[in-house]
Amino acid sequence: MRSGTKFILILVSGALLVSSFYGPGFLAWFCLVPYFIVAYYSNLRQTVFFSFLLGLAYFSGVTYWFLEYSFVFWLPILGILASYIIIFGIFLYLIYSKIKWPVLRFILISAVWMAIEFFRNRTFLAFPWGMIAYSQHDYLAVMQMAKITGAYGVSLILILLNTALSESIIDSIKKRKINVKNFRYALPVICLVPIIVVSGLISINSYRNDTNHRKETGINIALVQTNISFDDKFEKDSSVLIPQPYSSDEYFNKGTELIVFPESVIWGTLERNKTFGEWAQKTIKRQNLYLITGQILWDEEKKYYNSVVLYSPESEIIGRYNKIHPLPCAEYMPYPDVLGFLSFLNIAKLNITPVREFEMINFPSKGSLGINICFESTLPIIAKTFRNNGAEAIFVFTDDAGFRDSPASWQHVIFSRVRAIENGCYVVHSSNMGVSAVIDPIGKIISKTELGKRTVLYETIYLNSNKTFYTVYGNLIIYIYFGLSLIYLAVYIIHKTIFKKSLNIYRR
Repeated sequence: MRSGTKFILILVSGALLVSSFYGPGFLAWFCLVPYFIVAYYSNLRQTVFFSFLLGLAYFSGVTYWFLEYSFVFWLPILGILASYIIIFGIFLYLIYSKIKWPVLRFILISAVWMAIEFFRNRTFLAFPWGMIAYSQHDYLAVMQMAKITGAYGVSLILILLNTALSESIIDSIKKRKINVKNFRYALPVICLVPIIVVSGLISINSYRNDTNHRKETGINIALVQTNISFDDKFEKDSSVLIPQPYSSDEYFNKGTELIVFPESVIWGTLERNKTFGEWAQKTIKRQNLYLITGQILWDEEKKYYNSVVLYSPESEIIGRYNKIHPLPCAEYMPYPDVLGFLSFLNIAKLNITPVREFEMINFPSKGSLGINICFESTLPIIAKTFRNNGAEAIFVFTDDAGFRDSPASWQHVIFSRVRAIENGCYVVHSSNMGVSAVIDPIGKIISKTELGKRTVLYETIYLNSNKTFYTVYGNLIIYIYFGLSLIYLAVYIIHKTIFKKSLNIYRR
């Protein structure tokens, strides 16, 4: 295969991969086939180069909106993300050059891809954007498998089909003919897809036909999308946060129980934000409302916390959550003694102190709420931990003002959508200047706001304590897959060793 042809195939693969996130998600089912074919017919140097090229196309297409926030910050992120594909490419070359069993090859390739995605979701430098599972968010029947496997399981079936199809095409190229037999590697995976879809449809219909969830504890909420820029939020009078009244008599619709304001709308206590604080205290007392809002708070030692606080109608603090996973270099500088050389990347206005406690907020006479603040909703383990600890709904608080009208805000909603499916509960996504939404346990967006519109969204959510398999057992299915892959590899190595010894004896 000529270099020019390989180059074109890599660009095609990158274009299909990126398009699957913005357009038809079905493209993800075969987007990597050209890349795998190129890698099969390439040496190590070529594989590394083409992997780097794919990584750049892939992640620049998925994260280009970061340019709205910071060009200096985006380039290192792009480089780190592309390096993951380089690492994958090295393993890909080793698998293609050392393993002769096609079935073992595509099992190992998918396992390596999953291991890299798994690593990208962990550590303090986790950055899950571009995880291939999220391309399927509109295909709710497919996504229902996340209740068992998490988002990783969706990625796994996508990569399995990509690798199986590529093995079938490689076999056709070798034999210079195409027939049904060539696709014997892909057929089992192809047959698995309709099983996943049908089981997903059954799960969705079961939820829709079961009216019991409507009898569970409900909360009538009002999501206030303030649509305030960073400068207006922190440099002007806090009156800019006050929404337009619902009617001449009341600020919020009758029946509303909980007012939700997004991430860090105020700095300090209600009393410190005089205009907004006085309005909030007066309004929640008159209408007997609870208020939950994002705030930047600090203690006597000047340690800053990105917090969510629940106030009673009497303006008493009855619940508080402090952010566990601040965004590195944007909210704080992790391990400054070790990573001090990266201080030029630190664009944080102040250092947010990360905490370790998964503090739930208890809504009186209703139930427990798990909180995710901004970036935390992109990390499956945080919502899962809250849900496993007894949270009956997940609330996501975010700002997104820095990304203006880019796709970033919508991508943020997609993360929340997948968290709802994984954990089988309602997710309330409250945004300042992006998109706010209410999502049900099967991932359906019940209602949402327009991007960057100042408004109040009214909706009813239902609390439930029914945990999914994923919530209880986490990534057990993925771990089993890793284990089976290693066992299969061990069988291959033993078989190859025995065969080689037998051949040497025969030759003697």
